[in-house]
Amino acid sequence: MKRRLGAVFLLVLCLPLLTIPLCNDKVVDHYIDKIWLHRTNTIEKLHEFEGEYKNFECDVLFVPELSDFRTGHDTPSSESLGLYLDFLGKNPGRELWIDLKNLNEANSRQAESLLTAMLARSGASKEQLIVESRDWKALRHFTQEGYYTSCYLDIPHLDEMSDRERGERLDSIQQIARSGAVEALSFPASYYGFLRDLDFSVDLLTWEHRRWAWQLPFFSRSRAILKDGRVKVVLVKEKGHYHQ
Repeated sequence: MKRRLGAVFLLVLCLPLLTIPLCNDKVVDHYIDKIWLHRTNTIEKLHEFEGEYKNFECDVLFVPELSDFRTGHDTPSSESLGLYLDFLGKNPGRELWIDLKNLNEANSRQAESLLTAMLARSGASKEQLIVESRDWKALRHFTQEGYYTSCYLDIPHLDEMSDRERGERLDSIQQIARSGAVEALSFPASYYGFLRDLDFSVDLLTWEHRRWAWQLPFFSRSRAILKDGRVKVVLVKEKGHYHQ
């Protein structure tokens, strides 16, 4: 009898833990348009997770000598962005965040012209893309041509900055936000508390790159990000079998 009572007691204690995955899945499903998969740098990884995530992010390099964009974080791979655009063309309800690693003011017009031509060939639309770069001035041309653009904010660790340096950094971010050159600002989620109270006229994009989607409801910062209407996208990690 005591063993049975012990087993029942243990089951009662464990029931809340057993319901956590279900509750978290409901939260993720509710924000599925906002939670995108980070670093989908192979088309195989995209296809591996296309049933779990609606939208994706990938690192891209402009390779003018090949008249192409290639996936890759530091060096271009053999995989063309065209494969992703073809996927978008066949799936008009899906979107892709392109982290364009080597965009600058000198090549922005050539890069935009090529990307627009590739979109036309694939049947995808500009509305399905986020074009991100560290060079916000280079993004102005993309914005003027109808692309949704985001400036990747390079921010030092907060504990490495003095109060004066923090103030100067915030002033420079406000300048970018008010420039009209970009539609959004993107940054690691660890800086959300640093930026969330500023009066931005642009959207916010972020990434919890050390957390899986199902983990987001466990963390107060992640919950706040999901509920914040100014944050349009939060990237999450998932390596799978084809991660690069």
